[in-house]
Amino acid sequence: MKKCFYFLLLNFLIVSFVQAQVKVTGKVHTTHNIPLPLATAYLMKANSAIILKAVVTNEAGEYQFLDVGPGSYLVEAKMVGYTSNRSGTFDINKSDHSLTVIHLDADNRKLQEVTVEGRRPMVESKPGKLILNVENSPLAAGNNALDIVQRAPGVSLDNNNNLQLMGQSGVAVTIDGRQTYMSGEQLLNFLKSTDGNQIKSVEVITSRSAKDDAEGAVGTINIVLKKNRMEGFNGSFNLTAGRGEKFRGNSSLSLNYKKNNTTLFGSYAYSDEKFDRKLYLDRIIQNDGKKKYFEQKSTLNEEERNHSYRFGVEQKTSSRNTLTVQFNGSNNTEYNENNSTTNIGKAVSIYDTILISSSTFKELFNRYSANLNNEFRIDSNGRKLTVDLDWSKFKSSKGVDYRNQYFNPGMKPIAPVEPEHSGMPIGIDIYVAKLDYEHPLSKNSKLEMGAKYSNVKSDNDLLFEIFENNQWTKDVTRTNHFVYKEQIAAGYLDYNNSIGKWSLKAGLRGEYTFSDGNSLTMNKRVKRSYFELFPNANLTYSLNENHILSLGYTRKVTRPNYRQLNPFDYYIDKLTFERGNPYLNPQFSNEFTLSYTLLQRYNVTLGVNNVRDAIVESMGQDSVKGTTWVIRENLGKNLTSYVNLNIPVTVFKVWSMNNNITGIYFDFDGMIAGLPVKRKSFLLQAMSMHTLKLSKSLSANVNLRYFSPFKYNVYDLESRWDMELGATKTFKDQRSSLKLAVSDVFNTGNQNLTTNFGPFDSSIRQYQDRRVIRLTYSYKFGNLKNNYRKKDTSNEEKERAQ
Repeated sequence: MKKCFYFLLLNFLIVSFVQAQVKVTGKVHTTHNIPLPLATAYLMKANSAIILKAVVTNEAGEYQFLDVGPGSYLVEAKMVGYTSNRSGTFDINKSDHSLTVIHLDADNRKLQEVTVEGRRPMVESKPGKLILNVENSPLAAGNNALDIVQRAPGVSLDNNNNLQLMGQSGVAVTIDGRQTYMSGEQLLNFLKSTDGNQIKSVEVITSRSAKDDAEGAVGTINIVLKKNRMEGFNGSFNLTAGRGEKFRGNSSLSLNYKKNNTTLFGSYAYSDEKFDRKLYLDRIIQNDGKKKYFEQKSTLNEEERNHSYRFGVEQKTSSRNTLTVQFNGSNNTEYNENNSTTNIGKAVSIYDTILISSSTFKELFNRYSANLNNEFRIDSNGRKLTVDLDWSKFKSSKGVDYRNQYFNPGMKPIAPVEPEHSGMPIGIDIYVAKLDYEHPLSKNSKLEMGAKYSNVKSDNDLLFEIFENNQWTKDVTRTNHFVYKEQIAAGYLDYNNSIGKWSLKAGLRGEYTFSDGNSLTMNKRVKRSYFELFPNANLTYSLNENHILSLGYTRKVTRPNYRQLNPFDYYIDKLTFERGNPYLNPQFSNEFTLSYTLLQRYNVTLGVNNVRDAIVESMGQDSVKGTTWVIRENLGKNLTSYVNLNIPVTVFKVWSMNNNITGIYFDFDGMIAGLPVKRKSFLLQAMSMHTLKLSKSLSANVNLRYFSPFKYNVYDLESRWDMELGATKTFKDQRSSLKLAVSDVFNTGNQNLTTNFGPFDSSIRQYQDRRVIRLTYSYKFGNLKNNYRKKDTSNEEKERAQ
C-alpha cells in the first residue's frame, strides 16, 4: 500500500515538472482606449471561479502571467471606479498567448458591495501554514471556536479534549497573532466561549520566525477574527437554533462605523447550550494476585451560558501613524450534573459492592482583556515601529457538591452517605509589552528586531470540606492554596533576503524565564530560572512560480501549565483523579521541515520533530483503595515524523474539493509509571471538504474526516470518522442568508480507548452529544454602500508607499 502511494506521488510530481510552461500577456484599457495602470488582472480556470494568479498592470496598462500550464483559462480585470470585465475563454498548449484588450467602463454609481466572484477555497496552502477559511461557511455558523478549530487540517482532540497538532500535544493558541496564555481547562473554556460567527479563518502554523514566541513544541493555531473595512455605519446579526439531544442556541451582533480616519467597532454574542455525555469505564486492579473488577457508568448533563463582547477604536492619527485600542470580555456560566454507578466485584457481572456517586457543580468563568497597538511608519522606505501593550484577567470559581454511598447487590446501604464539597477560585493576571521594528536593507532584504516582556500570576485556592458530626469540616488532605508566577523577557533578530530564485529567512530568539510555583498549604516551593536560545531558518528555492521548494528548521518549547504544576489531586470522582507535579520541566523540540508547492495549489510537507524531556501523561493506582490517577512527567524522548498533503481539486465548475492527508509516525522511548516503554505507531488523518455551487444563491458543503487507530504512549485509540453537511441560501437582497448544518451525521466521531500496560488494564467508551442540526439566519444592515471614485494615480501610489 505504501509503495503504491509513493509511486503515485512520484509520478504526479514528475508529470507536473515536464509540462510546458508558457506566458500569457494582455492589456486593460478604458472604453476610450486609455491604458489603465494599477488595474488588477485575475487568471482563472475556465471551468471554475477559483483565482489562480493575480497581477497589477503597469503604466501602459499591460499585464503578464508567467509559467502558465496547459489548460483552458479566462482573465478578469477589475479596478476601483470601473465595472469589471472578462476575456473570452482561451486554451494554452505549448506556446505563449496574447489576449485582446479588456475594456472597462467607468462606474460612478454607488455600489452596494464590491463582489469578487472568485471564491476563496475552504483550505489554502501557504509556506509553513494551512488556512481553513470559515467565513460565511454553513459549517461555522452557530458553532464556537473549539468546534471550528478541531476541523482545521491536522488538528484533533485527545481523550481529555486537549488540542493536538499532527497527533502531538504542545500546541500554542493565538488570537490574531496574540498569545492566549492559557492551556488545559482555561483554554477549553475560552474557546467554547468564543463565538464562531466572529471567526474569519484558522491558521495551522508549523514553521515560525524569531518574532514569534517559542512556546508550542509542535506548532501554533492562530484564530483570525473578522474585520470590517466598509465606510459609514453597518453591521450584521446572526441567530442560530440547534438541536442535538437537547436545545442549543446562540446569537451575535456586530457593529462598525468608519469615517475618514476613525473606525469604531463592537460585537456581542450570547449562547445557551445543553448537552449530554455518557462514559463507560471498565478497570481491572490486581492486589496480591487477586483481581478486582470495576464497571462504571456515568451520565453527565451539562448546560452552558455565555456572554462575550468586544469593542474598540482604530484611529489614524496621521498619514503614517495608526492607533488601535480594544477591549474583550466574556462571562461564562456552566452547570454540570454527574451521576455514576460503579459495580465492584471479583469477576465480570459478579459484584459484591455498588458505589452510587453524584456530583453537581456550578462554574463561573470570566475573561477580560485590553490591548493597545500603535503602528508608526517612519518613512516611505518601509521602516516601521510597532508597540503592543496587553492586559488580561481570568477569574474562575467552581463549587462542587459530592454524594457517595456504598450498597450491597440488593441495593441496601452498607455505609452512610459521604457528602463532600469543594470550592476552587482561580485568578490569572497577565501583563505583556512588545516592541517591534522593521528596517529594509535593500529592495529584497529586510531586518526585523524586537523585545517582549510578559508577567503572569496564577492564584488557585482550593477548599475541600467533608460533612462530619452534622457540620462541614475542612479536609486538610485535599485543601490546597497554590500560587504560580512566571516572567519571560525575550529579544529577537530576523533577517530576510531574496537573491534571484533563492530566498532566506533566518533568525534568533532568546528567552529568559523565571518561574515560582508555591504551594502555601503543603509548604512546597519550586523556583526556576533559565535562558534558552531558539534559532530558526527557512531557505526557499523557486524554480518558477509553479514549483517552489522550502527547507526549514526551528527550535521550540512547551512549558507546563499552572494546573499541571500544582501538587494537588483534582478529583473526577471518588476513585479517579488527576495529580499535579511541581517538578515538571519544560520540554524542548527541534523540528525540520521540507515543503514543496506545485502550481501554487498543491502542497507536500515532510517534517521531523524531536522532543527531549517529553511531557507525558503517566498513570498510578492504589490496589488497596482501588483508586486510579493520572500525572504528567518528563519521561523520555519522542521522535515524530509526518507527511502532509494538501490537494485541492476542481471536479466540475460547480464542484470543488480540498483533500488533506496527514501520515504520522511516532517513536517513543522512555519510562511510564516506573516501567520502560518503547512504542512505535502510525496514525493516518484524512479530511475531504467539498463545496457545491448549486446556483448564484445556493451552495452546499460536505466534510468527511477519518482518524485511523493508533497507539499513543500507553493508550490504544480506536479509529473514528464523521461527516458534516451544510447548505447556504442567500436571498435576493444580498443582505440576508439562511444556513443549515448537521454535524457528525452518523454519530461516529466519539473517541474510545483502552490501556493494557503493566498493572493497568482499562477501557473507556464515551458518547458525546455530537450530532447536532443547526439553522442560522444572518442579516447585514446599515450603510453597505461605498461611494467610489477614480483616484489620481500618483496619489494612490503614494498611499501604497506609506
